[in-house]
Amino acid sequence: MKLRLLLTVAGVATALLTAQATAAINEPPPAGPVLHNFDGELIPHSYAQYTFSFVAGSSATDLSFAFREDPAFLFLDDVSLTTGGGPNLVVNGDFEAGPNGANAPAGWTYDNVYNSAFPGFVSTNNPHTGSFNYYDGSVQAYDAITQQIATIAGQTYDLSFWLSDNSGQERFSALSTNGDVTDTGGNGVNLIVYAGQGIPTPGGIPEPATWALMIGGVLGAGGMLRRARRAAATA
Repeated sequence: MKLRLLLTVAGVATALLTAQATAAINEPPPAGPVLHNFDGELIPHSYAQYTFSFVAGSSATDLSFAFREDPAFLFLDDVSLTTGGGPNLVVNGDFEAGPNGANAPAGWTYDNVYNSAFPGFVSTNNPHTGSFNYYDGSVQAYDAITQQIATIAGQTYDLSFWLSDNSGQERFSALSTNGDVTDTGGNGVNLIVYAGQGIPTPGGIPEPATWALMIGGVLGAGGMLRRARRAAATA
């Protein structure tokens, strides 16, 4: 009987882990060659330009943007990568090539490793210039767009892009910290920029709240089994 109980509880734990893999629950930022993490910085509520520089380490650089926006949406537009003001090396950095409504803009690859709700897409909602931007509201986890760009090792590259947000949050936060770790009531709002070899991939371990949900489910299953055993013994 004890063995069956343990096996059943283990089965519940496995099911919870499987559910976690298919439903985003306050997932940590993806791992990768981070160029800039906005965590803790002030959120722009109208378009602001950001510029960063990096030295390429190889003949190919994966430029990626990972988004999280529990309560609302982030807007990205006019992405540019140059060497000393030269031509823009990013394909479809202004998203004007669309396609409208697509998760993967032309020239970019889309990745939603956590299967989060409200994934990003090419949109006509509030572009910085032109007709399109990238509009992302990934909930309780990060999704990302990436593009591999031919670079020269040792060469300095200048990245520029425009970013805005329509939430009521004041500062970027890599995780939800207000106790809501399951839906759009969370306060996780963040953008992480990657530039190097490799694209964003799942990283970290389940958050304490996630473990609490899993353990609670296992204990609840154990309690139901004990009640069922007592009922059977009485019968």
